[in-house]
Amino acid sequence: MKIIIIGAGLSGLSTAIALRKFIPASQPLEVKIYDIINPATGQATEQTTPQVSTSRPGAGLGLQANGLRVLEELDPALKRRVYAAGFPCTRFTWKTASDWLLGHEYAEVLPISRPLLINCLYETLPSGLVIQKKVARVIARQGRKPVVQFEDGSPDETADLVVGADGIRSTVRHDLFGNDEKYRPQYVGICAVGGVLDVPLPKHLLDNPSMLFFMGSTGVFGYSGLTQSDKTKLLYWSVYETDLPGRGLKLDHDLMLQQLRERHGNWTDPLIGQCLEKACLDNVYPIFVMPDLPYWGRDGCVLVGDAAHALPPRSGQGASQAFEDGEALALLLAGYLEKGHDLNDAISHSILGLFEVRASRVNGIKADALRWKDPKMPMSWLKTIGLYISLFILVRVRKVLNIFTRRDLWDVRDAVSKYLA
Repeated sequence: MKIIIIGAGLSGLSTAIALRKFIPASQPLEVKIYDIINPATGQATEQTTPQVSTSRPGAGLGLQANGLRVLEELDPALKRRVYAAGFPCTRFTWKTASDWLLGHEYAEVLPISRPLLINCLYETLPSGLVIQKKVARVIARQGRKPVVQFEDGSPDETADLVVGADGIRSTVRHDLFGNDEKYRPQYVGICAVGGVLDVPLPKHLLDNPSMLFFMGSTGVFGYSGLTQSDKTKLLYWSVYETDLPGRGLKLDHDLMLQQLRERHGNWTDPLIGQCLEKACLDNVYPIFVMPDLPYWGRDGCVLVGDAAHALPPRSGQGASQAFEDGEALALLLAGYLEKGHDLNDAISHSILGLFEVRASRVNGIKADALRWKDPKMPMSWLKTIGLYISLFILVRVRKVLNIFTRRDLWDVRDAVSKYLA
């Protein structure tokens, strides 16, 4: 069985790990992962992709308990490496721009640098699986195996299964759905900027590790520790309302820094002041979500992660849901093979099964995250007070609800087992 994965990000790498773990040894398995051209040379190569550079820690994310559980099931050593590379927290803390406490929401969450997380996944896979080559097109053919075509004109490749793990602007999704606007990512009107500050972590972060969110009339500012191996790294971010930046435009870093200081310059937390003083912004991250797709794959091609269901950052579930996708796909494929289905039948059933097992879960998470509508910014003082009162109540309601309902009850293995049965 030959499987080609398009994209060597979180979803692509974790899917490869899951396939190698769960596909029965009786089924010969070849996995290839293709990703973009070598950024150092600008040329496509057949060489193994090196690890992601960590000279700059890059964008951060928060892994929640369900995502960590998937990593544990894929490889306990992987989970230990990821946990060591992150900054384990036990709660979210909500505050006002004036540093007044609105409340705590208790949750197991692991802030971590995305490049560090990707490197942990790389280390779990054998060398040679990831090839630096840009995919130009994937041709899904009814009744025949899908074909992968490359931008450099090198020979096409045929695979039994093509996995589109190529993110929000997925080539594979475009080739499955075409140019129909209703199946394209939608900008939600906000962008994020952030970075890492070299500063000794304050006592309150070390004693009570937390992801802090400060809400104000001009946006949201947040921070946490970056990694437990270095107590002098602070991960920070700012989320704000703006028009969609043009793609390919040269960023004005001085303007970005000026706007960051204008948004948060009078906020009173001293660490925010240090971030504003020493900030070095090198990118803007527009926030997109995916509309609900009618299916995630057909004819030997399937989508996972952001390519299928990009979620709003407020969900805190982007990476964790990508990990759940990869594990579910591998378990479904292994399950059908073990039931005696031939390869083509097992792949077709697994593509359908992934959608039927996973779509309602991720669509529910997205709906919950979008239920809270951000007010137009900048807000008046009256609307800002209203926001604070709403958050004050909401945090306490969630705390009560969490006593009676565990948020991490959904389990990939259990859901797939029930579906296969």
